[in-house]
Amino acid sequence: MGTVGTRVAEQEIKTQLTTPEAPDLHALFALMREQGVEACAMEVSSHALVLGRVDGVVFDVATFLNLGRDHLDFHADLDDYFAAKASLFTPERARVGLTNIDDEHGRRLLEQATIPMQTYSSRGREADWQAVDVALGPDGARLVVVGPDCRFNARVPVPGEFNVSNSLAAIASAALAGLDPERVAAGMGRGGGVPGRLEPVHADQDFTVVVDYAHKPDAVEAVLRTLRPLTSGQVIVVIGAGGDRDPGKRPIMGELAGRLADVVIVTDDNPRTEDPAAIRSEVLHGARRGTAEVLESGDRRQAIREAVGRARPGDVVLIAGKGHETGQEVHGEVHPFDDRVVAAEEVRAR
Repeated sequence: MGTVGTRVAEQEIKTQLTTPEAPDLHALFALMREQGVEACAMEVSSHALVLGRVDGVVFDVATFLNLGRDHLDFHADLDDYFAAKASLFTPERARVGLTNIDDEHGRRLLEQATIPMQTYSSRGREADWQAVDVALGPDGARLVVVGPDCRFNARVPVPGEFNVSNSLAAIASAALAGLDPERVAAGMGRGGGVPGRLEPVHADQDFTVVVDYAHKPDAVEAVLRTLRPLTSGQVIVVIGAGGDRDPGKRPIMGELAGRLADVVIVTDDNPRTEDPAAIRSEVLHGARRGTAEVLESGDRRQAIREAVGRARPGDVVLIAGKGHETGQEVHGEVHPFDDRVVAAEEVRAR
């Protein structure tokens, strides 16, 4: 389960929240039992922990990936956000934990957690689980996983250093749950990518188009740093920010895009109940601090058209913010809009 959706025994189940409300969650667990499902991997949001959505659940393994600036429309500050996540790593909520010691909050969690903990690192830190000899490429990465009692080769089928870290976390989490880590890694290597996460759009073009869910500063930075080495040409980014969410991250996201891309086209994401032009203005304010050429287009399709129209052979176009989403929310109404579909249509219409 997670922001991509919920699946039970390969069947898609519609959910509105990253972590469903407690009665719905326990109903899903009951359905899994009925269908003979033996294991469940799910994302537990900080909202879910604070609002009691996972009350009554004790997880066999809890894993901490990272903490960036997000959800500050809900939490008072980053410390409050961290405290919410840290509450998962207590005997009331989990039996054992795993934390990323490449992240400062992950190291802090190691000191605060009140359950047995293991650690992982993909950046050469001393840890129970390590990714070593990492070779990054445009189609993914090859690495060696070193665990407490094992050492084996693995492949990550999607590009980016952060995907190496996340894959190591998944392998180590599975091992803590009693699964064979080498078999888990082999299955992961044969898999495809995740919908809306660095998802390529193929429409017979001679440049790269990628759709990604990046909608907070650290995600925008990570995906742009991943894409930059993949081209000797330009990086063109289409970016906006969601309404009714933490406004403080908007200029930061804009500034990162302006610094790490060559062309930034600021457009609407999901404005929700806010004035779209006011949101764009905040993103633009940050973007203009960078070195990129900056444009504005309130129409998301027009912004995507502008981006692919500017692309030359070898360039990379990143359409950021909405990823797998198939609608755009404006003034309480959701209009059909899928970045992947629209990008393919605009590439073919060039």
